[in-house]
Amino acid sequence: MQPTTFDVVFPFTVLVILGVLVPSFMVGANWFLHRQRRTFQAKEEAYECGLSTTVGGAQERFSVRFYLIAMIFLAFDIEVAFLYPWAVRFLDGGWDMLWILLAFLVMLEAVYLYLWRKGALNWDWSHPPSGFPEAPRSSIPAPPNSGPVKTWAR
Repeated sequence: MQPTTFDVVFPFTVLVILGVLVPSFMVGANWFLHRQRRTFQAKEEAYECGLSTTVGGAQERFSVRFYLIAMIFLAFDIEVAFLYPWAVRFLDGGWDMLWILLAFLVMLEAVYLYLWRKGALNWDWSHPPSGFPEAPRSSIPAPPNSGPVKTWAR
């Protein structure tokens, strides 16, 4: 039996209507519940990770360790993503799938132990580990002390 046009279009129409109504309701509820806007100087200032002042310029170079940690995270994140297809096909493969998983996890742990031994996972590098270069120090002087940290109370 062929599905009618209604059977095909109706679920999509309901999805589109809900996709418009639910966010609209949330925005409307937020506006209704918080109509009074209280602003003050501290609220209008730029916020940079909790710091009262921004240090350095946009052209300042970051340490290599930030990029190193990001790349390690991406590599391990992608490796873990390979576990999902394995979990879907686990029951079809039997014991062979278990041995494949164990080999994969042993390789993953070997890489983790290698990085740990090299010191790549140490965030506080008093002395950079061998094999991982450190970014050169910036010649831009730090800004002068801008005074006490601005706080606000209700």
